[in-house]
Amino acid sequence: MIGRTVSHYRILEKLGCGGMGVVYRAEDLRLGRTVALKFLPPHLDTDAAARERFIQEAKAASSLDHPNTCTIHEIDTTEDGQIFIVMSLYLGETLEKKIARGPLPADLAVAIALDTARGLAKAHRLGIVHRDVKPSNLMITEEGVVKILDFGIAKLAGEVRHTQAGRIVGSVDYMSPEQARGEEVDRRTDIWSLGVVLYEMLTGQKPFRGGAYNAVLYNILHTQPRPMAELVAGLPEHLVRVVARALAKWPMQRFENLDEMAAALSGEAVRTQGMIVSPPARSSIAVLPFVDMSPEADQEYFCDGVAEELIHVLSGVPGLRVASRTSAFRFKGRAGDLGEIRGVLGVATLLEGGVRTAGRRLRVSARLVDLADGYQLWSGRYDREVTDIFAIQEEIARTIVETLKPKLLGTSEVPSPRGQAPDFEVYNLYLKGRYHCNKRTEDGLTKSIASFETVIARAPDYAAGYVGLADAYVLLGVYGLAAPAEVMPKARIAALRALELEDAAPQVHTSLGCLRSVYDWSWAEAERDFRRALELDPGYATAHHWYAVNYLAALRRFDEAREEIRIAHELDPLSLPISVSAGLISFFAAQFDQALEAFQRTLELDDSFAVAHLFRGQTYACMGRGEEALISLRRAVELSGGAPEAHAALAHACAVSGREAEARRLLAELLALRRRRYVSASLVAQVYAGLGERDQALAWLEQAHAERAADLAWVGVRPLFDSLRGEPRLAALLAKMGLSDLRETLIDVTMAEGASPS
Repeated sequence: MIGRTVSHYRILEKLGCGGMGVVYRAEDLRLGRTVALKFLPPHLDTDAAARERFIQEAKAASSLDHPNTCTIHEIDTTEDGQIFIVMSLYLGETLEKKIARGPLPADLAVAIALDTARGLAKAHRLGIVHRDVKPSNLMITEEGVVKILDFGIAKLAGEVRHTQAGRIVGSVDYMSPEQARGEEVDRRTDIWSLGVVLYEMLTGQKPFRGGAYNAVLYNILHTQPRPMAELVAGLPEHLVRVVARALAKWPMQRFENLDEMAAALSGEAVRTQGMIVSPPARSSIAVLPFVDMSPEADQEYFCDGVAEELIHVLSGVPGLRVASRTSAFRFKGRAGDLGEIRGVLGVATLLEGGVRTAGRRLRVSARLVDLADGYQLWSGRYDREVTDIFAIQEEIARTIVETLKPKLLGTSEVPSPRGQAPDFEVYNLYLKGRYHCNKRTEDGLTKSIASFETVIARAPDYAAGYVGLADAYVLLGVYGLAAPAEVMPKARIAALRALELEDAAPQVHTSLGCLRSVYDWSWAEAERDFRRALELDPGYATAHHWYAVNYLAALRRFDEAREEIRIAHELDPLSLPISVSAGLISFFAAQFDQALEAFQRTLELDDSFAVAHLFRGQTYACMGRGEEALISLRRAVELSGGAPEAHAALAHACAVSGREAEARRLLAELLALRRRRYVSASLVAQVYAGLGERDQALAWLEQAHAERAADLAWVGVRPLFDSLRGEPRLAALLAKMGLSDLRETLIDVTMAEGASPS
C-alpha cells in the first residue's frame, strides 16, 4: 500500500492496525494536507457485517463535530472496491502507551477523563453509544487534547443490531457487566468503561484481571477491584468515589450521564436520578445486618433488629449521616463489597458484626471499617446476659461516636434510645414483629400483627408495640390484602394509643397520614400528619415517600410529589418501593416515557420486583403498546403469585388490546376470587373500563367507595379510568371524596402561597 494513490490520497506510511482497521498516513493531493486513512483489514473486506460496521463508524463519528472526537472528512472506496475512511491525523500518542510508563498524576488523569467524558457526552446526546472505550482508542495529541477514536462498534439510538448468539462485542477488559452478559446497553456502559480507564490511569493496573478471557469476564460480573488506596497513596477522596460509582455492577447505580460524572470528577455535587449526590462525607456510616452466628442459625430476626436499632440511635447523632435501613440491608451478606457499598450508599464507614446466642448468654461482635482503604477503625466483643442487649447497643453507638469524633464529629453525645422494652422477652417479640413486617407480604404482615399484639398484651405502655401494629394494619389495607373496613380502624386505634404514649414518633404520624388520605379521604388532616412526621424527622425516607405517593400524587400536586420522592430516593437510594414510586408519579401525570424510564431503573436493581413489572405493563397499555404490556403483566402475575392487582391489570390490558375473550375469562376469575377473599372493587372497575362497559365500571367504582377501597384514592389521576372522565357519576364520586374541582382549588392555594400551580 505504501506509495499507492487511492482517489486523491497518496499513502505515505503505515501507522498501525487493529481488529477493525489498518491506519495509514496519507497526503491529500487536492488540499495539500496530511490525513489518516483507515481501511478494513484484508480478511474482513469481503465481510458484509464488517463493512456495515465500518460504514457505521464513519456515520457515527462524522455526526459528532466535537473537539474531543476524531474529525471524519469522508468515506470512499478504491478502484478495486476497498472501503476506507478519511480522518484527521493527530500527532501524539495513545493513552495506552502513556499508561504503559506507569500511573498518571491525579490531575492529568482527571483532565484526560474530563475530555473523554465531554466527547462521549456529545455522542450520547446524539443517541450514539461507543461501546469500546479503552486507552488504545484515546489519542492524546501533542497539545494535550484527548481525541476519541474508533466508533466501529458504536450503537445508534433505535438501531437494531443482529449479533450472533453468544457473541460479545467490545474489548473484554473494559466492557460493562451488561455488555459481558450480551445484553442491550445504553450510555451507562460507556460510563463503566471510562471508570475502568480512570482506575487504570490512577493505579497503572486494570481493575478486573484474570489472565484468561473467561476469568476476566467472571471478575467483571462477580468481584470488586482491589481498593485503589492499596495501590496508590494519597488519592483525592472524590476520585475514589467517582471510580466506585462508575464501576457499580448495575447501570442504575452508576452516574445517570457523563455530565454528572464530569461534575463529580471536578469535585462538584452531582444531580443523578433526580437526587443530589455529593462525595461521601467523612462523617457518614452504613450499618449492615448483623450475621447470625448461633448454632441453630434461627436468630436472623434478632440480628436484623440489633442493626436496625443501631441505625435508629446513630441517626440521632448531630453531624453523622446514616444510610437508611432499606438501602443498607440490600447489602446483607455482602460486607466484602466495600467499594460498591461506598459508591452506592455514599458513606465513608461501615459497621458490621455478628450475634451468637446460647441459652441466656449473648455474644455480640462488631467492627467499624474505613471504606476508602478497608482498614479497621475499631472492633469490639461483648459477652453478656441477653438482658444486657440494650446496654450493648448503646455502648456500641457511643464507641462509634468516640472513634469518629476526633476527625469527623463535633460532639460525643449519643442520643437516648427510644423507649426501651420492659424486659428482653418483650423486646425479642418486638424484633420478631418488625422482621416479619419488613417482608411486606400478607403472611409476614399477619405474623407481625400476632407478635405486636403479644407485645402489647405483655407491655401495655410500650409505645413501640402500638407503632408496629399500626404500620402492619395500614400496610394490609394499602396493599389491598385485607378489607379496609377491617384493618384501618384497628390501625387508627393503635396509632392514637402510640401517640398518647410518645407524641414525637414520626412513624406514627406517617401511618396516620396514610390512613387519613387513602381511607378517610381527609386531605387536610392527612397533610398535617405528614408534615408533622417530616418536622420530627426530616431524614425519615418513608415519610417523604408516602407523602409523595399517598397524598401529593393523589391530589395532582405532581411537582411537589417529585421533589418529595427525590428526597426519599436520596435518603434511601436502593429502596425498590421508592424507586418504583418515582415512575408511578410520572404514570399518574400521564408522562409515560418518563414512567417507563423509572420502572426500567427499578428493574435494573431487581428484575424480580413484581410491582415494577405491573406498573410498566399498565404504562405500555396506556400507550397502546399492547404486546409489550401483556409481556410485562404476565411477568407481574407470575412473580406476584397471581396477586389480584396484577390479575386485574392483565385483564384490562387484554381488553384494550383487542383480546376480549381472554379479558372476560380473567374477569370471571377475578370475580370468583373476590367471593373467596378481599379484592378491591376498584380492580373490577378497571377491567370493565378496559372493556368499554362504562356503566359497569362506574357501578364498581361506587362499590369501591362504599367499601372504602384504599386504591380508590388515586381514581382522579389513574389513567386507566380516563375513558370515564366527564361522567356525572364519576364527578359525584370525586365530590364525595373531596376531590371535586381539585385543579381550581390547587391553583387558588398555590397562588396564595406565591408559587406556580403544579
